[in-house]
Amino acid sequence: MELYIWPSDFGLPSIETKCLQFMACAKFCAAPVSVIPSCCPWKCKKGVYPVFINKAIDEKSEVTEFDEFAAILRKSAQDVVLDNELTLAERCEFDAFSSLMLHYFYPAQLHFLWIDHWNYSTVTAHWYSSQLLFPYGLYYLERGRRRAQAYVATCGRSETQLIRDAIMAINLLSAKLGDNKYFYGDRPSSLDALVFGYLAPILKLPLPSDRLQQHILGCPNLVRFIESIISIYLPLTETQIRLQAASKDKWQMRRARAQKSAERMQIRRETVDEEASAPIRDAVIFAVGALTLSILFAVHLGIVSVSLEEETPIDID
Repeated sequence: MELYIWPSDFGLPSIETKCLQFMACAKFCAAPVSVIPSCCPWKCKKGVYPVFINKAIDEKSEVTEFDEFAAILRKSAQDVVLDNELTLAERCEFDAFSSLMLHYFYPAQLHFLWIDHWNYSTVTAHWYSSQLLFPYGLYYLERGRRRAQAYVATCGRSETQLIRDAIMAINLLSAKLGDNKYFYGDRPSSLDALVFGYLAPILKLPLPSDRLQQHILGCPNLVRFIESIISIYLPLTETQIRLQAASKDKWQMRRARAQKSAERMQIRRETVDEEASAPIRDAVIFAVGALTLSILFAVHLGIVSVSLEEETPIDID
């Protein structure tokens, strides 16, 4: 069994959500899967990673969806079977949380990684461009961004609403996890793999627009949960740690420059808005002032007279 994934970076065993979900799920049940980091998605039928191939059954069949991969591991005849100790109700919760993350968190994740200008140019585009051959890298990035834009557009929600929904999902996950090590006690399940894959990239990537990242950091139990899975089940090799440490400063500098540029652009935008509203404000003030002076001048010349009449008291008798 082989699992093709995007390579490791930023302290993660892979930088992509589904790759992390597949890897975590396989490690949780000690499945004999050979993990193969690769940067050649054009060799796959759908042109995406992860790709799971079980050559013992069908070497041409490619599994790319997490639900299907988890179902395969649940039906395996291994010594450790995924979700074997979960009750029926707990297994049903997987479907519920999967729908929750897909509806409330995933659109915001797409927005932050593929649509947000600063995150896309600073991290997403730069990383994939450095991994993929030219000109395929340009095609892959353009295709990925268009798909993300189309998906988010179908949601019909503003950026503010996307962020609000994602924060709500994070809060629900934090409340569900509580003080537990994993969502169902001390043994990880497919739900842990699902959540880990969604949250880990947002937490670890050096994103200039970091609203969701800061919110996850504000949930210590979720941070502990992510770090626990990485250190216990998906530890990086010494070579990976050394290479990523060498490039860490470069990524942090890119992030800092992007954040400063974003701040300057925001200041310019606010200045332009103020300047645009100034003529209207001045025109209103001038009109009110001119009208007031005209009335006073008319009263002074007697063109307009103001008379005060004393009200006659009403005799109730």
